[in-house]
Amino acid sequence: MSERDYRLDVKRCIDVKCDGELAEVSHYERNNWLTVELQCARCKKKFVVKVEI
Repeated sequence: MSERDYRLDVKRCIDVKCDGELAEVSHYERNNWLTVELQCARCKKKFVVKVEI
């Protein structure tokens, strides 16, 4: 799986009190796992999502 083949269906902050949009900060692939760091544009909270590829 290449970088362009994955899609994360996460568009809004997971915190129910915040409606900010998430932006990708970084991503990397290692040992069949894709790790993506996201940050909310409003509250600046960071989230890490791991996807098996």
